[in-house]
Amino acid sequence: MLFSQETTAQKDLLKRAYENDRLVFTRPEEAFQKAAIIMQEAQNEKNKEAELCAISTQCVYYESKNNFEKLMITAKLLFQKAESYQNPVYQTSAKLYLFSAYAFNGLYVKAFEELKQGKNIINKVENKDFITILTRVNLFISFSNYYYFQKDYENQLKYLKLSAHEYEKFTDEKEKEKFRYIDYSNRSGVFIDLKNIDSAEYYVKLSVSKDKGNSINDIQFSNFLVLGRISTEKADYKNAVLYFKEAEKVKGYKNHLNILELYDNIIQAYRMLNEREKVKEYETKRDSLKLDISENQNKSLHNLLNENGKTQKNQYIYALVFFLVLMAIFMFFIIRKNWNLTRQEKISQEYLKENPESKNGEDYSRLLEMLKKNNLAFMPYFDEVFPDFTQKLLKINSKIIQSDIEFCALLKLKMPSHEIARYKFITLKSVQNKKYFIRKKLNIPKGVDIYNWFSLF
Repeated sequence: MLFSQETTAQKDLLKRAYENDRLVFTRPEEAFQKAAIIMQEAQNEKNKEAELCAISTQCVYYESKNNFEKLMITAKLLFQKAESYQNPVYQTSAKLYLFSAYAFNGLYVKAFEELKQGKNIINKVENKDFITILTRVNLFISFSNYYYFQKDYENQLKYLKLSAHEYEKFTDEKEKEKFRYIDYSNRSGVFIDLKNIDSAEYYVKLSVSKDKGNSINDIQFSNFLVLGRISTEKADYKNAVLYFKEAEKVKGYKNHLNILELYDNIIQAYRMLNEREKVKEYETKRDSLKLDISENQNKSLHNLLNENGKTQKNQYIYALVFFLVLMAIFMFFIIRKNWNLTRQEKISQEYLKENPESKNGEDYSRLLEMLKKNNLAFMPYFDEVFPDFTQKLLKINSKIIQSDIEFCALLKLKMPSHEIARYKFITLKSVQNKKYFIRKKLNIPKGVDIYNWFSLF
């Protein structure tokens, strides 16, 4: 009877651990607090699997909070415990969490090494139970994410197909449907990156059709994001904003990279709609998130620098000195460049003051009006007014891109920097940097003002 009671208690605790692990995606704070309690109970009762599950829940929590330092520490604890308990499934899971921590810090070589180690561990497991299959599915999705970071969309799609091959092994049809819902969403993201709009639309609609009963916050978010990007590709910016706003409303766990992508897409859509205040609002949100991510990355990188102990201390000192020397050289060139930009800007202002463009001309007025309205016909009409302009630029530099040609057109019209910044929705500093690179691409002599050069061009 005592043995029976202990077995029942063990099963109940494990069930609570699994239920709490699912809760972390919808109510992360509550799940995190419960995980600490379950972990302590599991240690007292020597319930190894419940303990590992509770630690895994904490990993998911830290990942959702972009706390990469705590994620690394907790993932390493999970691996150590799983190794001592001879549990290869949780060993593999720990490797996947470490992959995320390294990848989000831009350390892709170390991240890929963790994936390979995880693959070697799980490949030795012959079990075909649910959790083993699930771990293989997650492993292939992590490989897919790695190739996403590398912008290798073909390999990304290949590993999504491998994950699909695994989840079709589930015996429970509801679980298969759930993972099809996830898989179709992931595929739509790959196809939109490949600019294959029809396939992206096909798969995102398939995913949305399976949303009922399978609702997962980050998948709902991803679907709205893809639908918005599809509308953007179709130049339907109003609908794009509506989808992006729906994505923003989704609560619960959302990958920070996806949120940054959302902000970038909203900013682009609002720019096309000429809503400057909204552009500024979302630029502030994006920059604030980037700062938060950067701070967390710095903490985790600092932790990485110390993880190999005192034996590598001198190597880090040398690396730090080398880095500081590089930074000093870099800052010297930045300061010199900024000084040159300021000097060139003053020369340009004086030139424009003495040689202003006649704003009364019909062509100039029409071009200016097109520019204000972000009219796509601006460049075709400019080429009519200045028929040899583009060809002359290409003769000087055949690799010059269209956006550079459009910028040169503004300089040809003697558009001052502050007006270029206003009409193109960029900062004054960006305009000055653009002028700097245009000078280099066209080999404009240092002593020649850029506006003067284009006036004679």
